[in-house]
Amino acid sequence: RAYIINEGRIFRAGTPDQLGSDPEVRRVYLGESFSLV
Repeated sequence: RAYIINEGRIFRAGTPDQLGSDPEVRRVYLGESFSLV
């Protein structure tokens, strides 16, 4: 389980695969060019 925290609150929670494929997480936190190897 992984969490993305934004402004002190949980923004998203899920597996790394779920978070890596979440469009909002990619846009806001990871960046458009992020790729899971």
